[in-house]
Amino acid sequence: MRIHKYLMFHKDVRINLYRLCGLILALLLGISDTLFADISTLERIAEAEREVSYVGIRLKTFISSRGTRTFEEYVIHKPGDTSYRKLVSEVGGRQSLGATQDRTERRRGRNENNRDDHRREQERHRWRQVKSPFPEKEIQLIAKNYNLEHSPSDEKIADYDIDLLIISPKFANRPTKHIFFARDNGVILRVEDLDSEGVLREMSVYTRISFDLKIVERKWKKFQQEIQPETQHNPSITLAYGEKILKAKPIQSEYLPPGFQLQDIHHIKGKKHTIHLIYSDGLLGFSIFETTDKRVRHANARRRGSNIIDMSGTNVYKHQRGPTAAYNWAVGDINFFLFGAMPAAEMEQVVQSIIQKANKK
Repeated sequence: MRIHKYLMFHKDVRINLYRLCGLILALLLGISDTLFADISTLERIAEAEREVSYVGIRLKTFISSRGTRTFEEYVIHKPGDTSYRKLVSEVGGRQSLGATQDRTERRRGRNENNRDDHRREQERHRWRQVKSPFPEKEIQLIAKNYNLEHSPSDEKIADYDIDLLIISPKFANRPTKHIFFARDNGVILRVEDLDSEGVLREMSVYTRISFDLKIVERKWKKFQQEIQPETQHNPSITLAYGEKILKAKPIQSEYLPPGFQLQDIHHIKGKKHTIHLIYSDGLLGFSIFETTDKRVRHANARRRGSNIIDMSGTNVYKHQRGPTAAYNWAVGDINFFLFGAMPAAEMEQVVQSIIQKANKK
């Protein structure tokens, strides 16, 4: 009652209080509008990558400890969830990083180069089917775990005016993505992927692109006989169905890196009693394969160069898969295989969590 009387008889206090409340409300609305605008930008980009027809040539560059490689590929897209890409040529040769690699890394690099060359030679003569980026559940994860900043740009790409969307992490040891998209229709024209230290690791950019429907239709008719849409090889399943496949209850890690969640589960066709669990924070991900197939052994993990780590009495085989580490181990009747573009410390916490949970059973 005293406070009520005080406010009743002190108009200046009431006016200041109203102003303060109004300022707080305006700030909250401003933050909400900014966040909504940035999410809506990502949603617009995702919609454009599904709905807008285009055909073009783009350059794609990969940068790793083994060097830099750039490829030219043909891209054709019609409304739908997939686009089609075909390798045209490699631009120059591999640019080696030189003396920073030791003998083992160079030998491993040569072996991987030979495999890559063989795979690219096969891909050179066929079209690949690629899903459009940013499905709805992925957008929600990105908005939860990353900052979204939309700004106009003075640049042009392939003669189109562009805007820029920067997706930067809220957590440490996560990547950053720069998306340059056509201002008029939202189609992605250039993407720059930077690692957690801000170093560019991958980039793609269109050197030519057309949204003319007549041109797209003409090119589609020209290549349609070569393009063979692929069926979904590994359908999504539930955990309950995964238990039937494994003939055992799947074991999930009780520890997940901040922002990560189980995004999908697949049944691996052609692999007896094997399931694939996919975890993601929207941009970054890791995979866990679980199998009760008795034919599965640690032969690959025991190959030269693997390290053995003791975790709660379980031998875990760690080896490199390109720039990332992979882990093999077995608990009871289940064999596990884990890999992903995550720091080793976080990956090993996942391994440790699964082992501890399995040992409790």
